[in-house]
Amino acid sequence: MCGILVRYGGERPFHHRLLRSLQKRGPDQIGFWTNGKLHMGHARLSIIGLDERGIEPLESSTHVLAYNGEIYNFHEINQRLRAEGVDVDESNDAITLLHAWGRWGPAILTELTGFWAFTIYDKQANKLTLVRDQLGIKPLYYWHTRQGTAVSSLLRSVLEVMDEPPELDYQALSEYVRYQFTFGDKTFFRQIKKVPAGHLVEIDLGTGELTSKCYEDIFALDAPLSRRPAGDEVKELRELLVQCVLDSTISDTSFTTFCSGGMDSSLITSVARPEIAYHCNYSDPECNETFYAQQVVAGTPTRLFVVNAREEFNLVSRLKDIVEDFDEPTIGSVVLPLDDLLFQVKRRYKVILTGTGGDELFGGYVRYQLALGACYQDSYRALYARMRPLSAVVDRFELAHRKGDPTMYKFYSPSAEQSFKETFDSCRLNGNDLETMLRFDRRYFLTGLLNIDDKMCGRHSLESRPSFLHQKLVRRVQTLDPMAFSRNSDLKPVLRILGEGLIPASVLHRTDKMGFTTPVGTFINRSSHLVREQIMNSRFQNLYDLRRMNLTAETKFSREVFGLLMLDLWLNRYAVRPSQPAAAEHHRTGTES
Repeated sequence: MCGILVRYGGERPFHHRLLRSLQKRGPDQIGFWTNGKLHMGHARLSIIGLDERGIEPLESSTHVLAYNGEIYNFHEINQRLRAEGVDVDESNDAITLLHAWGRWGPAILTELTGFWAFTIYDKQANKLTLVRDQLGIKPLYYWHTRQGTAVSSLLRSVLEVMDEPPELDYQALSEYVRYQFTFGDKTFFRQIKKVPAGHLVEIDLGTGELTSKCYEDIFALDAPLSRRPAGDEVKELRELLVQCVLDSTISDTSFTTFCSGGMDSSLITSVARPEIAYHCNYSDPECNETFYAQQVVAGTPTRLFVVNAREEFNLVSRLKDIVEDFDEPTIGSVVLPLDDLLFQVKRRYKVILTGTGGDELFGGYVRYQLALGACYQDSYRALYARMRPLSAVVDRFELAHRKGDPTMYKFYSPSAEQSFKETFDSCRLNGNDLETMLRFDRRYFLTGLLNIDDKMCGRHSLESRPSFLHQKLVRRVQTLDPMAFSRNSDLKPVLRILGEGLIPASVLHRTDKMGFTTPVGTFINRSSHLVREQIMNSRFQNLYDLRRMNLTAETKFSREVFGLLMLDLWLNRYAVRPSQPAAAEHHRTGTES
């Protein structure tokens, strides 16, 4: 985990205080490089190569690099460089990346394993290239005009150095209030974009010309499909999974794992065998999986550190503090227990392995079954009944992704729903509905979860590594027939097969999937008077239809008010007040027409 800040042109001076927002992400070392016009800053969390040779930006005779990530196979890349006569200091992966790019350019990207977001400056061509890994594990934001450019690991840092006042993007906000994530390269500001996963953005600093292109769409591989794995194929897949998890443990510091008691993190904990694995729970039995997490480590050298998440707090005050670091809201009340968990982890560790991506990779969501017309779990009967009148799979799938009533927001545009369906269609490479749903969640829903991992771990000066999201495993899993991921009522049947012998049967064959559940509705109702005060006194109350709002939760798991509160706190922290009360409503009418 590191922080990047790059600035070109513009009127504001570049100085060390501009890296203040990034110092939680990189508390160990600060570095700068400039040629008088282009300024590059870097805040480092040192994990591989702990000495001063790893201070960035790094410079060669041809390029300057500011990098955030870990390249698992950098020793292998070093061997290739040496074979071609390039003498490389092997102290860390950033040095390897600098020289590999100088030797092979973007062609090296599909040969790397791990995760990365970096900017690299070509001195001779006067060109800045922004690169993000194929899975979107680490973020990279940019603002670009003919007059200036800013690039950073944080949206917040871009805002602090850009020259123009940012304008809200109501299309992105509409997508958020409907689904709690956005599509494509949008952020909540029109002028600020994200580098999409698997893309590189090239900026000619001389002409100001910007081009964006995909170097690999890892979720659209054209590969021959095999049926449900059996025999030798199961053995080969299991060995690959184990190797990919072990690859993700590379570090010159110690690492830990998150062990929720679910299948994904349990497998990673069982394979990686850390000294300590961390688990978080609530006293509510419906939000407590400690029994299963204890079974995972029973009889092994790994000890389980159980974190009892806080249950009594001022929700508004606590979320206001989190929003300081969580500068791009996406899915989830999970930020509450995660904040408590990571606070404990950072006391001993810098690296935590997570199971993020396991559900998307192996088909772990009930919504696939519901959209295909089957309901096996009592808790989903109400949603299934609402789906039954809908004939199209895309309509049922879209309904399963909805997060509450968006009409409480005056700016909401139904074009968000059209964006969902167009994006779904773009994920259809053949006629298979399950494959299309899997690809949609892998490309879009997953980015919201990874954003939570990145921002919350950055808040606590930790590096999160989603061990299943290894390029080799992702490519291999996609050679399986999509129907391998569906077997009657079972979720993740392929992963259950691969997990045989690695984790206890009681965990492997669980049917009561929780998924780090938070009793968020309970917290909302306890702080309902504070939530009401926040919304009613908000500078942005003109964006909401207060007549439609009931600022309490219907159930202990209800997230609708939570999403509103997060958005309002974010707006009050990062946005400029709309110029007139009718601005949002005007946008809504204009969009719909």
